[in-house]
Amino acid sequence: MPDGVIHLINEFPPLSVGGAERQAERLSGWLAARGWKISVLTRGAASLPSREMRDGFEILRIRPRGPGKLKSLTFVFGALWTLFHRRNEYRILHAHLSFGPAFAAVIAARLLGKRVIVKLGNSGEFGDIRVSQKTLRGRVRLFALRRWADAVIALDEAMKAEALAAGFDPRRLRRMNNGIEFASFSFSRTKDEAKSSLGLDGKVIVMFMGRLSEQKSLPTLLNAFDAARKKCPALHLLLLGDGPSRRDLEFQAENLGINANVTFAGTQRDVHPYLEAADVFALPSVSEGISNALLEAMSAGLACVATPVGGNAEVLDAGACGVLLPPRDESAWGAALAELGNDSQRRERLGAAARQRVRARYDFSVVGSQYESLYRELTR
Repeated sequence: MPDGVIHLINEFPPLSVGGAERQAERLSGWLAARGWKISVLTRGAASLPSREMRDGFEILRIRPRGPGKLKSLTFVFGALWTLFHRRNEYRILHAHLSFGPAFAAVIAARLLGKRVIVKLGNSGEFGDIRVSQKTLRGRVRLFALRRWADAVIALDEAMKAEALAAGFDPRRLRRMNNGIEFASFSFSRTKDEAKSSLGLDGKVIVMFMGRLSEQKSLPTLLNAFDAARKKCPALHLLLLGDGPSRRDLEFQAENLGINANVTFAGTQRDVHPYLEAADVFALPSVSEGISNALLEAMSAGLACVATPVGGNAEVLDAGACGVLLPPRDESAWGAALAELGNDSQRRERLGAAARQRVRARYDFSVVGSQYESLYRELTR
């Protein structure tokens, strides 16, 4: 059996999580199915057991104590104790995002003689590097990661450039992609049947999936959608996810008078029925890594519209299999949504190209094998 690997991440499903956490879940399941001994070390919650098995891998949950910074500190100490106690069960620590779990990973690896990988999640103003540089403890974390991480994974060239500018050793930086189970996004129903099941018969559905937060620039999308509806009245906006911006977005939709044309669907564990019904996927973010939601939408054959931030431009092949638009440009976004809403043939062409792109570059048969190669390289 291959060597043991412990993944460390702040939060993990079934808690409400973002793309990095879902990517950790997917990778853990894929590696476990390939025979790797995988554990995930994460924060606990009152409603969840301290230990459970899922899809062939183990989940270990630590209940942090106290408020604010004390809560983070107790999690780090709890993680260090668990890693020491289980020191004979693994050779690799793989931390997702450069925050508390990554700090625990590099300290444990240094003390116990293990190998450690840190995967960055985002670039730009909401990215791992810039967020960490804003505080003293963040700068201490970055110092430890620079010194002791054996490999640092960057998901796009912007992320790699930020890591280099922050002093990371270029010999330890690796460009890797997020992965997806492409085959799980083949649907049996027609688009009309899927729309009918959501009560959206006859609509051209524009869909967003993700955290409703400032990073996603959703006010831009709402204003652009309002403008696009004047040229394509059949448009309907479907927002999947939750987050701190939800109430403001609902208020904005009400003020624009588009409540009847916007559905706030909340967090959905199974997004397949919505992808099956949607026609266009919109990602107006000002900061991204490699978006899981974008990969899912492409796998489902949707025409995708995104900003060229983070890995979006690379994923969409510089616009060859999607539409790339400037961040916060409501006019450009409104025009593009109206055009796609009125042109079903273009939607189909872009969707077909997107599916082909994901299958060739981002399926776990490709990405998972790259992680296996990295693990084996570090433990030679």
